[in-house]
Amino acid sequence: MARDGASPKGAEMAAGLAVRALHATAERRAGADHPALYGPGDNPWTDQIARELRDAIADMLDPDHARCHAVAAHWRFPTMLRDSPVLAASHPLYDIAWRIYAEDGAALLAQTLIAECPWRGGWRSLSGAADRLAQGRADVKLLCAMDNPARAVGEMTLAEACAFRIAAFAPPGDDVMLAFYGQAGSWRETAGFSIFTYVTGRDRIDAVEMQI
Repeated sequence: MARDGASPKGAEMAAGLAVRALHATAERRAGADHPALYGPGDNPWTDQIARELRDAIADMLDPDHARCHAVAAHWRFPTMLRDSPVLAASHPLYDIAWRIYAEDGAALLAQTLIAECPWRGGWRSLSGAADRLAQGRADVKLLCAMDNPARAVGEMTLAEACAFRIAAFAPPGDDVMLAFYGQAGSWRETAGFSIFTYVTGRDRIDAVEMQI
């Protein structure tokens, strides 16, 4: 697969749009429910993040963009998706994937973001999702969960364990984001995502926008 657009700048753009989608989803749904209420494969939070990401990509596109952008996800109600210059693709290999194709669809040019969203299931679910992300190729790899990133997993925090699990198989230099959702009055004071960034091969993770 040609790595068109795979660069630090591309990763920064993808990470920024992912943060925007996470923030919008938390604002929309925080007062109604939480992601751990639902089973895998049909989760309205995962669906909403994919919708918000699709809208954010569409907002950033130039009117005369020549390439075809697609977001593949497990759409819960695909007939209700709004029209967009960004294709709403089905049958995703990951829970969410943002891909870029040649204008005629003849070639996959880039996979900008892949996301796995094991909202519940603890370390067993998260470690499996981390392994899947480690094997993927994308500018940004995003792992979402409803859990406390500071809780202990052996001698590491959960956030560190997820990051280093991805790094154990992925090549050095891959950009990773970890997003942990918490309700108000849990390990967070207010409902929302705590987000961390990590580059495989490094020995530390960085917290960003702890309250969004």
